[in-house]
Amino acid sequence: MNRLIALSIFAVLAASVQAQDGPRQAIEQRLDTYFEATKAKDWEQAVNLLYPKLFNLVPKEDMIQMFRDMEGNGIAFEMKTFELSQISDTIIYEGEAFALVNYTAMMSISFTSEAYKEASFAESIRQNYASSYGAENVVYHAENNSFDIRMEKALFAIAPLGSDAWAFMESEPGQKSLLSSMIPEAVQEKFLGKE
Repeated sequence: MNRLIALSIFAVLAASVQAQDGPRQAIEQRLDTYFEATKAKDWEQAVNLLYPKLFNLVPKEDMIQMFRDMEGNGIAFEMKTFELSQISDTIIYEGEAFALVNYTAMMSISFTSEAYKEASFAESIRQNYASSYGAENVVYHAENNSFDIRMEKALFAIAPLGSDAWAFMESEPGQKSLLSSMIPEAVQEKFLGKE
């Protein structure tokens, strides 16, 4: 009898783990596409993987152009690596599945314009990046006026219930009002806790 109970519990646990593996695998596949598009600066592909509700605030074409415009005017950047740290279990809320994804990204940013080559400018930028990402995660290269930045980041993965069409939205601490308008409070509390 005890053996039957133990086998039943094991079967339920195995089914639960397997049920969570499905969304994780689908999220990972879509994340790989999103990260590769971002590294390649294929902004149309990257924007197509963003949470569609974002386009109620900024039209998709405007967002693509915004990403294209990030470079230029003496600034160049390169997303070097993305490393997935953790994908949470999914939760269901009002017809959508949500998961929180933690990852690490490495970015290089170069300031090529003469206007950006003053030491005071570089120090001001370094302090700003250090404040955002931690001083230990920011390396300045004076020889080419560039920074390497290691970023610990989080994003929400969201899909309609029963779909593998996961879309993404960054979870930025400085954008709480945007997050609140897109991600239900109950979901935020589950993943981020009360703030």
